[in-house]
Amino acid sequence: MGIADILTGLKDKVLDAATYDLLKRNFELLEENYQQLTNKLEFQKQEIGKLKEENLSLWGKNGERHAELDISKAEQTFFIVDGLAFRKDITGKVEPEPYCPKCCETMSTVDHIIYICDSCPYTISIKRKLSELIAELSNQE
Repeated sequence: MGIADILTGLKDKVLDAATYDLLKRNFELLEENYQQLTNKLEFQKQEIGKLKEENLSLWGKNGERHAELDISKAEQTFFIVDGLAFRKDITGKVEPEPYCPKCCETMSTVDHIIYICDSCPYTISIKRKLSELIAELSNQE
């Protein structure tokens, strides 16, 4: 039962015809405004959902771009030899610490043969000693 129905019940009891018509028109306009606002609210809820999806997608793309940038920077800083990544210090000398060629994090070892990345699942077994490899790299400069 809407407000106009309540008004109809009061038509001949309390209100004169002119006041009734004026109130009825006002209530009709209020009902139209309410419907328009309800439709607008529903539309905005849909738009908010779309924008949230787009925002989430853009955050994902942004993360991908940052990862690509980090890899690009790492490729410029690091060089890979025999499955291990190395980098040079400011003077151009090869640093003795091996890095993961995938994520450029420091690799650890127990026996100096098998190297394991602590950040990603990359593992490699090298055939020659790390010191020999670094000496060879230093001599190539």
